[in-house]
Amino acid sequence: MKPYFFFSVHEALFHPVAEHLVARGLSDFTGFVWSKRQEDAIVNRGVPYRDLVVFTRDLLPLYKQPPDLAWLAKRERELGVSIQRMLASERHLLDGRSFDQIMRLAEVGLRAIGDALDRTKPDVLVSEDVSCFHSYAHFVLARERGLKFWAITSGRLPRRIAVYSGAPQMPEQLASKLDELRSRGLTNDERNLGEEYLAKFRDRPVRPTGMDKRAKRVKIELADAARIARTATRYFGDPGDPTSVPPWRAIKFRLTRLSRVAAARASDIFEQPVAGERYIIYPIHFQPEASTLVQAPMYLDQLNLVRDIAASLPVGVRLYVKEHLSNRGRRSMEFYHALRAIPAVRLLGPDVDTWQLIRSALAVAVITGTMGWEALMFGKPVVTFGNVFFNHHASVLRAGAAPKDRWFELFEKAVNGHAIDRDETLAMIVALHATSRPGFVANPGSFPDVADPDNVKLVADALADTLGI
Repeated sequence: MKPYFFFSVHEALFHPVAEHLVARGLSDFTGFVWSKRQEDAIVNRGVPYRDLVVFTRDLLPLYKQPPDLAWLAKRERELGVSIQRMLASERHLLDGRSFDQIMRLAEVGLRAIGDALDRTKPDVLVSEDVSCFHSYAHFVLARERGLKFWAITSGRLPRRIAVYSGAPQMPEQLASKLDELRSRGLTNDERNLGEEYLAKFRDRPVRPTGMDKRAKRVKIELADAARIARTATRYFGDPGDPTSVPPWRAIKFRLTRLSRVAAARASDIFEQPVAGERYIIYPIHFQPEASTLVQAPMYLDQLNLVRDIAASLPVGVRLYVKEHLSNRGRRSMEFYHALRAIPAVRLLGPDVDTWQLIRSALAVAVITGTMGWEALMFGKPVVTFGNVFFNHHASVLRAGAAPKDRWFELFEKAVNGHAIDRDETLAMIVALHATSRPGFVANPGSFPDVADPDNVKLVADALADTLGI
């Protein structure tokens, strides 16, 4: 078996995983890395890679030519996917580029990745979840060639991972397992597992894995000097690497966040919940993130989405818009003032108790945010706009599948006694547990414990068992 790895930013996790696969007998590896730095970090280090594609060496120099739009149109028809939709998932490479340059970017990526797959002839492709244009390109090109695209991702339950194939960010194993459980009903053991998890969550809710670190308050620390030094080394070592940033930009961003946090505090821009008020919650989603770029590219403008939701609410219902814990200082004061100018909106800060908000809410509206899943576990109606795993729950109201002039009907239903099927929630919990394994997957640059040997073994075993080796 020949695995091809799309390393993304996960070389500190995926390379040790590949070492475990070598120990299980595999000896032919290839893949895609962003930079020479990444290539140096994995080559000649225990895994026999061959013919790696290096973005800054093999793709970036080709961007200077004009795009072949006729070729792109032909490939779009053959692949059966919107190339513009694929490009919407890109968070690094579009800024500062013209339309023609972006089209050339797409052409070069599709040609180079397709050529690499045809040249190296892997048996399987291993990646993170689809989260950018190039991972999307690997997905559609693997599908065209009949290759399994195995994504290693969060299992949606704390400290659990899933290895799945299927549509981007939508594990097909979860859907099939849920159908099985609905068809045959839950066993006593399965029902007990679901009830125990549900009771534990309601008694002591926990944030998604890694959220505690992302929720830290913005400040300047002694460790920042070392981080800036690493940032500078990465950037100047290979300036074309899209996963690196100029050190001056990193410093400016940190200072901007600090000033925005101070301005928000000084202006009292954030409000507090009002006792007895009837409300729906909308959590501001963290951006840029695959949860919107891939799963909901039509809903990236959250300010206008909030306006549309507010215009769809029944009389007497307020819209509580809650800032995300990870968003401290990332949004401008103009954004917050525009939200507060919407008559139905009450703007809440990141530190308001999320769990109490959910418990007291009439319903929760999300693009794809985890608060939607949490609300279902509290028995609250949920309205979604994007493609997200808990859309499989039969009680979810899917605004993304309805025209805007029907949204009022969905919100009226949500606030007027729409019942959440408890058995469906239990089946979802059981299905998530059955299609996941212990482990933790995240960006090792932000969460270095991902590369802990014990966790690497958990991830490697999950992948190896999926591959049948």
